[in-house]
Amino acid sequence: MTQASLFRMLDLHEEIERERQRPGGRLFVSDYNGGHPFVADYLGPLADTPPHRLTDVTRYAALGEDHALRAKIARLHSRWDGVAIGPEQVIPAAGSSGLLGTFCTWLRLTGVRRVHYLPPVYYKFAYFFRQFGIEPVPVSPLHAHQPGFTAELPDERSVLLLTDPLWYTGRPVPAGLLARIAEWQLATGSTVFVDGTFQYLRWDGGRREESAALPADLTLRLVCPTKSLSIHGYRCAHLITPCALREPLAELHLNLHGDATAADRLFAHRAADLMLDGEGNRRLIEHVRANHRRLLAGGALLADSPVDTGYFLFARPAAPADRLLALDQRHFELTGHEGFVRINLLNEPALEGLRTLGALGTIGTDTRGALSAG
Repeated sequence: MTQASLFRMLDLHEEIERERQRPGGRLFVSDYNGGHPFVADYLGPLADTPPHRLTDVTRYAALGEDHALRAKIARLHSRWDGVAIGPEQVIPAAGSSGLLGTFCTWLRLTGVRRVHYLPPVYYKFAYFFRQFGIEPVPVSPLHAHQPGFTAELPDERSVLLLTDPLWYTGRPVPAGLLARIAEWQLATGSTVFVDGTFQYLRWDGGRREESAALPADLTLRLVCPTKSLSIHGYRCAHLITPCALREPLAELHLNLHGDATAADRLFAHRAADLMLDGEGNRRLIEHVRANHRRLLAGGALLADSPVDTGYFLFARPAAPADRLLALDQRHFELTGHEGFVRINLLNEPALEGLRTLGALGTIGTDTRGALSAG
């Protein structure tokens, strides 16, 4: 695995996006969008009340100046993760992509020209690295859940990027690996950026995310409530940072992206309130699991991988491959899983299409396979 493979992955994503936008195309089973029955409940007053009746829309919705929101987010993570997090560590923002761009810009401005990463990383990292001339160096040719995985962490101080969970297959980074990374951080003074966009969607109902235990003064962690609730039309995310980095990163982010909308600020509060209560997003997770069971029972898959979190499944459909538009192993710098694609378990048209088209595929006899549990 080389720098070129990450940039090739970016090219493949761009090819998928071009085809996705053409009308009358193939069934996109890896779709980013999806629905669920709880949207109105999760939105609460936002579902049917105009924002101007809920807040003063004549003022800028400066998320960074909303101390109540920052305190609420800090309380949420302190409760769920069992670690002390304060408002002075929180940067709320309108979406994950802007925060990724801010972090990569900060790397460039601070003179970082080389970063290490635990594959896979989101394709937008590849985009920013190519634009900014930053060299990405993988620490392993394998993903963390694959047999034989070892991480060759550098001996010197560095920046390490990792995605937790590995969203395309719904697998968290193993706790043992995170413990080793924490030891490496303390030994080298290295910074770790955790793309936790798909955190807090554990199928077992657990709340704590293991990456929260990484050294607080050396770790940045991205969290995205719009993904936790699968309501993507609102833009809401936040970055948990070392105290010393909050102000410079918040100032950079504001100058790059400006303020959020009033609706997004209202949603950020609503999402934090919802995730703080006892119910949280449990109904959403139960709905995802039910869709998974129906897909399996309908004979739509020839093979599937273990899944522990999120609403994506990595599996080999029974449907003819030429009838599907999908993200496969090439889009995640993965090898050894020919025919496996990412499936959005919240996209009902895709699930129905997989069940229908599955009858057209060739079903092998007793040939079910799975990714190793590692």
